[in-house]
Amino acid sequence: MNPTILLLDDNQENLYLLKQMLRELAGAKQVVTAEFTSPNEALVWCRENEPDLCLVDYQMPEMSGVEFIDAVRQLPGFNGIPMIIITGADEKELRQRALQRGATDFLTRPIDPAELKARAGNLIALRMSLVDPRIRVERLAHDVEAVARLALEREHEQIIFKMLANLSSCRDEETGNHMHRVAHIAQLIASKLGLGEQFCDMIYLAAPMHDIGKVGIPDRILLKPGKLNPQEWEVMKTHTTIGYDVLKDSTSSLLRMGAEIAHSHHEKFNGEGYPQGLKGESIPMAGRIVAVADEMDALLSVRPYKKAWSMKDVVEQMRHAQGRHFDPDCIDVMLRHIDTIQDIQKQFADDTAVYPTDMRPLRLLTGGASKK
Repeated sequence: MNPTILLLDDNQENLYLLKQMLRELAGAKQVVTAEFTSPNEALVWCRENEPDLCLVDYQMPEMSGVEFIDAVRQLPGFNGIPMIIITGADEKELRQRALQRGATDFLTRPIDPAELKARAGNLIALRMSLVDPRIRVERLAHDVEAVARLALEREHEQIIFKMLANLSSCRDEETGNHMHRVAHIAQLIASKLGLGEQFCDMIYLAAPMHDIGKVGIPDRILLKPGKLNPQEWEVMKTHTTIGYDVLKDSTSSLLRMGAEIAHSHHEKFNGEGYPQGLKGESIPMAGRIVAVADEMDALLSVRPYKKAWSMKDVVEQMRHAQGRHFDPDCIDVMLRHIDTIQDIQKQFADDTAVYPTDMRPLRLLTGGASKK
């Protein structure tokens, strides 16, 4: 994953020199640069692209470097992007104002190539460790796998949920309580299908991993308030394979189930889903169950782009999709246990604490894994 650096300076010669200095950044095999002499043109580019570092001249005719940083920080996904201001003046007041408006670091002209490489290299390394999907998910997978080796007691369940919630909710509109609701609904469906205590406990912990691959989706797509265009939608769909690829080779059966769910929860029973176009019972059971739990909770929840549906409308929609989008048996269970699902919705509503005290697996509340 090669870093992209935005270079903004109204002097073309300065841009050329910066590019030459950055060619051999430590840890970056190939640096991609986007070069601009106009702050307004750079802002237009930033609305459609997400750099990993910005090097910005302070004195420019259209707007100052500080004003540019202030404007670009308002764009989705730009809060965590490092910004270096380049200036010929070593003024304390300027630096304080720049820091207040979102600058991360400073360079003073004449630029020392070694200093530029060191400062830019450190910021790029930090940025890449946060945004590279494989690094982020593999780090999480390592931590969760260590917990999974322990007995699945309440404290360990909370650790897993916190890890997943902290990683996912920092970039997506979904809350930690969404993960709890999906976990409990998935476990309820598995229990009533008679899939056994071990499977039910596993899916309770693995279900929240269904969208873990979204950490690899650019913020400009993931956080876009409007409808995605066809190209953006193709990128969004890759969250299924990103999550699968980083979890599939784990020695933990829990994480392998998480990989299976991440990969298959957008497949459709009629074969028209993605990413593999699996059909019917060729879709893993855990994926079929979580598909129902996730869709139901998503419809019942408020999102930036929609209002919450009523339970009546959700039931009608899910029943209509039975046998086409969803496994008919899973929908039958859902329809027979709407009251329990409503209780789950209330217990883990978005205006309650994300990590409630009562973390008992649902089988303890429903009397075991009996098929009804």
